[in-house]
Amino acid sequence: MSRKKRIGIGLALMVVIVAGIYIYARYNPADYPFFPKCPVYTLTGYLCPGCGSQRAFYHLFHGDFLTAFRYNPLMLALVPYLLFGIYIEYVANKTDRRVVCLRELFFGKWAILVLAFIIIFYTILRNVCITESSVLSL
Repeated sequence: MSRKKRIGIGLALMVVIVAGIYIYARYNPADYPFFPKCPVYTLTGYLCPGCGSQRAFYHLFHGDFLTAFRYNPLMLALVPYLLFGIYIEYVANKTDRRVVCLRELFFGKWAILVLAFIIIFYTILRNVCITESSVLSL
């Protein structure tokens, strides 16, 4: 991919991120009906790995990290990972040997398998071990 194309995609991605931050910082998903509801929870009654993420983002942008963590601890842990992935993909020099090693370490085959295991384990734990006081409940 050419440098101009990467910069264009990066800028478009930044616009989407800034718009998302504005929307989630301004409007509480618990109070406004235009936010989408989770189809997995609506159809099955089971919490998916993303359930609570919208409310977690709202509280995260208001500096309430504990409430954000209570809504979705996995999402809060994955935000830095995703931001690092965006940096590696669109900003970092892909010819630098260190960047190539970091990309393989964090986004290679084994890293994706570990991440998939964590997400599946979190989903099962979230739906089996839920009590009203549990951190994994909504």
